Amino acid sequence: MIRGMADWNVSSDTLTIEQRQRRSPSRWLHQNSLRIAVLFGLVEAVIAWAYGYRLLMTLIGVLSVFGYLQIRNRLPQAVRRPVWVVVMAQAIAGLVLPLVYIGMAMFVVVGGLILIVLALVMLGDLMRR
Repeated sequence: MIRGMADWNVSSDTLTIEQRQRRSPSRWLHQNSLRIAVLFGLVEAVIAWAYGYRLLMTLIGVLSVFGYLQIRNRLPQAVRRPVWVVVMAQAIAGLVLPLVYIGMAMFVVVGGLILIVLALVMLGDLMRR
């Protein structure tokens, strides 16, 4: 029997323990880039809303995404992910503001329809008595 092997090891393969991979900033950024972009995008949307740059933020988001799509293949690999995070934050900030207004408009329309139905139900209740 080979020295250093367990008695139950019948495969004659020695156990190999791989060294843990070291954490690098680029690996951490790759794993957390979407979270960072969403967080920065939401913060930027709140700031843009507070200062009244609602439409400008949407325009900046659209232009930054178009610009990124034009230059992404020419960027070095080390720079591409951080630029992606910044552009995605701009896109999220540009999307959040119109979606908030669309959501509020949908709430008003649905609320109005529900009020119409409830008013009709109440009129029907009045007519029965």
